Amino acid sequence: MLYGTNLVTTEGDVWSRHRRLVNPSFKEASIRYVWEQTVRIMNEMFDDWGDESPKPVNHVCALTNDIALLVIGSVAFGRKPNWGSQASPLPEGHQMHFHDALRIVSEKVLLRLALPPPVWGNKEVRERMGLGGIASKGWLGSTIKEAAVAFAELELYMEEMIDERVTGGFEGRRDIMGQLMNATGEDASDRLSKRDVIGNTYIFLFAGHETTAHSVAFLFGLLALDQDEQEALYNHIKSVVGDREPAYEDVSSLNLVLGAFYESLRLYCPVMNIPKTNAEDTTIPVMPAVKEDGTQMDPSAKPKSIFVPKGTSIYLYPSGVHYNPRYWKDPHAFKPARFLDPEWPREAFIPFSAGPRSCIGRRFSEVEAIAIISLVLKHYKITVDESRFPSIPGESLLARRERLMGTSQDLSLTPTNAPLIFTKRQ
Repeated sequence: MLYGTNLVTTEGDVWSRHRRLVNPSFKEASIRYVWEQTVRIMNEMFDDWGDESPKPVNHVCALTNDIALLVIGSVAFGRKPNWGSQASPLPEGHQMHFHDALRIVSEKVLLRLALPPPVWGNKEVRERMGLGGIASKGWLGSTIKEAAVAFAELELYMEEMIDERVTGGFEGRRDIMGQLMNATGEDASDRLSKRDVIGNTYIFLFAGHETTAHSVAFLFGLLALDQDEQEALYNHIKSVVGDREPAYEDVSSLNLVLGAFYESLRLYCPVMNIPKTNAEDTTIPVMPAVKEDGTQMDPSAKPKSIFVPKGTSIYLYPSGVHYNPRYWKDPHAFKPARFLDPEWPREAFIPFSAGPRSCIGRRFSEVEAIAIISLVLKHYKITVDESRFPSIPGESLLARRERLMGTSQDLSLTPTNAPLIFTKRQ
């Protein structure tokens, strides 16, 4: 459970209680705060870029990771780190700055999960064992040591943040941690414990940072490859905001921007599979196989049903649904406008899972993505860096896309290359 019980690791009545207490943290005021902090960070990035144009970005995923990490640092924890912040003195009692701890923890989760608990431990275990037993020689030893310190430091920072809120009050705070501390059930004494607040705040970092960052990175690569779609998206943004900057009130009107984000999620779903367990005996319908054009291979075939007993582990495979021609016309094509159709197949789109345990932070991710995409495209045109990724004569758009958008599966699907150039629009 890493830092404590949370919405993802609990089941049954405990999960229901967490969901009930966590849900208010994602109300309208909090989502507006996501927009405000994302816009602040993007404007700081643009200021840092200054007049440099074209601006080469050797790996776009590194850029979007930095943006998303600053957003989650602001929105989840109430800290407001700045783009390109200069080093400042370490806070008393700390071995690492907050943002450095946040970055290392977000990068080293797989390492944390792969090694046994005694290497890391929770606070109580660390107090008994210390960190002195962790080997620090060699690349692996130093990496483990750095990660162990980062996990301990982030926990210490979170505990201090909670203590500050208890002392100074948390009424009116819009960050997730403050909202979680303020949440109550029907009885005012029904509150999340300190460990629960830490556990849930961390899980939002774990679940929300990387998936949004990678999906936006994939989208920038897709737009760089398809200039027609990029121009259509730019014209859509201009039609909504004109010469002014996008505002939170524009979010519902920027529907093609959301469609582009959705199309990136459809083509490059962050999660490979979604585990579920059925609570009672049920049957699952199995539809006849279809051709690439969506028509049945065997016109006479009928749907069948499979009996699934209670307690069976079931894994949803999002990409199998997202590329299924039964639901998606021309499923391998990049077509953001498909999501403007009022009848688009919502039940065949599951990057945020589905059902009562679907992603509680979906709107958080959507609004953050809309802000990033709208601001970047309003000010910059995105192209592939031909010096680092040269064209191959006769190569199809799909083949070039597969070459540029190479992937690896870490915690989520990750783009492995994608060198792009951002050029200021005149």
